[in-house]
Amino acid sequence: MVQSFSDFEQSKHVIADVIILGCSLPGIVTAHKLKKKFGDSMEIVVLDLATTRKNDSKCNVAFQEDREEEIKDDICEGTAQEKLDNVARYYLALYSKEFNIPLPDAIIAPDFFKSDLSKLFECTNGSVVECRDNFYDFDYLNFFERFELNQYQELLDQHMKGLFQSHKIDDESERRQLQYYDRTAMEEHLCNSLLFSSSRDIMRLTVRLVCGAPADSVSLLFYLHQCYRSASARNHLDGDNTKLREKLLGFCRKRLTSKLQQSVANITYPAETIKEIRSYSQEQVILNGIKGETSYICSLLAMALRPDQLKNIQMGSDLLSRKDYEIASMMCPGKARKFVIQYEDNFWRRYGYSGDILSLRGPIIWATERPRMSTTGSQEKFSALVGYLKVKDNIINNKEVVVDQLIRLFGEEAGDMVSYKETDIQDVFVPKCGDYVGLRKLTTIGCRLLEWGALDVFAEGDVAAALEAGHTAYLHLLSCLRPQAQTYEELSAGEWPTLYTDSTVSKWIAGINIMKGVRLSIYSTLFYVGFRILQSFMRK
Repeated sequence: MVQSFSDFEQSKHVIADVIILGCSLPGIVTAHKLKKKFGDSMEIVVLDLATTRKNDSKCNVAFQEDREEEIKDDICEGTAQEKLDNVARYYLALYSKEFNIPLPDAIIAPDFFKSDLSKLFECTNGSVVECRDNFYDFDYLNFFERFELNQYQELLDQHMKGLFQSHKIDDESERRQLQYYDRTAMEEHLCNSLLFSSSRDIMRLTVRLVCGAPADSVSLLFYLHQCYRSASARNHLDGDNTKLREKLLGFCRKRLTSKLQQSVANITYPAETIKEIRSYSQEQVILNGIKGETSYICSLLAMALRPDQLKNIQMGSDLLSRKDYEIASMMCPGKARKFVIQYEDNFWRRYGYSGDILSLRGPIIWATERPRMSTTGSQEKFSALVGYLKVKDNIINNKEVVVDQLIRLFGEEAGDMVSYKETDIQDVFVPKCGDYVGLRKLTTIGCRLLEWGALDVFAEGDVAAALEAGHTAYLHLLSCLRPQAQTYEELSAGEWPTLYTDSTVSKWIAGINIMKGVRLSIYSTLFYVGFRILQSFMRK
């Protein structure tokens, strides 16, 4: 292993067993696991390109005090117990336990904080409905809207359970079904299943919150995989929405990234722009920069860059096919915008409100009271509301319209704020409809010399998925480097119990919706009218 930065800097050719290209979260997870496994017995290098390391979103830190909280080993007040019923929570708990970082219930188990206070739902026309239950129960809608949305959530759950099965047979019918899910946009699917405009708008808003992209650019398969990671199609608007809260608060990302960067600091080196990646005799991978700069040679290369950075690198055709290159480079970067508004006290509770908001009108589309994130029991200086805003490219600051909306919801007291801040979130990269199957093949199979599992398609949008990707990439590299070094614990950590489908009757019931009823009524009416006309002609 390279022992000093000066030796590394002076050499024009750096040779290593494994190179991780990029300092993204999946990349440093992979590097950390390899370093922990092999130590100095293997040459491992992490290349930090000048364009890969971005400043952490300061809005993630703004929800807490500016100082870094000291995390004590013996203090676990306000932290979650073993509640690992979905993939997202599982990987957050796995790595938080490794670095001894207590996880607050506000992120890992938000349903522990159920309140008797009212939540607010704002319709498109500005009317406000109070509700006591979770937003995903849809009690703020009329009977027919509530019925079709509940049926649609159940239909998505049945699709999800039917897809992710270990006993699935790779036959022609299964492949056709998978291609259908991949090529069908969520906009098309929800419009074919939902009749009422309010129901459709709520689903569009949910897709935007989960994926950071509009429903017409998100495939049904991609969205179902997000539901699978949360164990249900309902864990988004409220309840166990760990992913949305972590994306909003940044508690785990900030701490885990810091610990992982410290772990791999002595094997991380700055590198100039990489212009070309090619193989040599199908035995080694060579990374070339601008002429005269350092070249890097390794036996295995893990790609931990963002998909959009591949456009600046010329890849050998034996390392990345043209089709896979187009799939990765055509991915759309998701985008979300979040805000925090601070008050001297949580005045909304005096009026019987919990601070939870779901709005079809905007600019706030989903918000909640800032939870107590401290694991040491310290009190926040100010109360605050945090949440997501509608994304509009031509608007830099929504302060005035946000305050107007809060005054409309909570009264004039909402105008007496202490501070306001909003910032962008770089959300997950969304593959083009029809490309998700190809992307999964690239990141799970890859090629013999390149590991694509650490490709940073998650940005700030899904820290648990980034941890999972880095862990999976580590297992792939380990199977190539030292298969005999794999342990049962490492292999089992990368496996997650599959979801089992309910009975055929449950699937049939889930498929019932108002749109199908309307179509059936129209077809029945046309058939009846046609039959009567035919009867009259026969009599004549």
